[in-house]
Amino acid sequence: MPVDPILLRQFDLFKPVPVEIIRPLSQHAQLVEVPRRKVVMEKNQHAHSLGLLLDGRLQGVDMTLDGREAGLYFVEPGDFFGELAVVDQLPTHEFVISLAPSRFVTMPAPVILQLINEVPQVAAIINARLARRLREALVQRTLLTMSSPLQRVCAQLIQLTIKTANGDQIIALAPTHQEIAIMINVTRETVTRVFQKLQTHGVIIRNGTALQINDLQYLSHVASGEQQE
Repeated sequence: MPVDPILLRQFDLFKPVPVEIIRPLSQHAQLVEVPRRKVVMEKNQHAHSLGLLLDGRLQGVDMTLDGREAGLYFVEPGDFFGELAVVDQLPTHEFVISLAPSRFVTMPAPVILQLINEVPQVAAIINARLARRLREALVQRTLLTMSSPLQRVCAQLIQLTIKTANGDQIIALAPTHQEIAIMINVTRETVTRVFQKLQTHGVIIRNGTALQINDLQYLSHVASGEQQE
């Protein structure tokens, strides 16, 4: 279905775009609704559009040689995906799947490329996102070298933690144990055991869909190998 220009303004990517461009731009956009576990971006395909997540949650995944899923990154509401294939116009390197019922906006790749050329702020936002994705990939690669599953889980939780305005450390939409497991190459049962240990120590507390991190320093010490349990 077509997208209202007001909806596009909710995304940081389109906030720098002049008002006179937003309305005709919205005519090219489409709003897509998908159920859980739907593939929303195929691997090895040329990107026809950029996706911008309105609500729900997505995950970039790849497949290992033995057929297992390997989690690469999460896409949260307000973020976008498929930007690398749009920018370099080469096939995608991963799948993107929905972890929950989700809605996202698609914008054709030629439109995004034109915006990049004509609106420097849009180019800056996409460049910053590419840089952040690269840094996340480097951190994730380092995380996978950790020998202890406990270290990996703690390091992954640190990566997902944000600081709220009142100073709390939380993971707003905590991934499931399975979603974490495929990010760090361990079993779901291993993640569950680690969570039980952390909850017993009061390091983390589940609050609905969120995780409250009560002792970020503890997670840091475990992740660095300074503390074994």
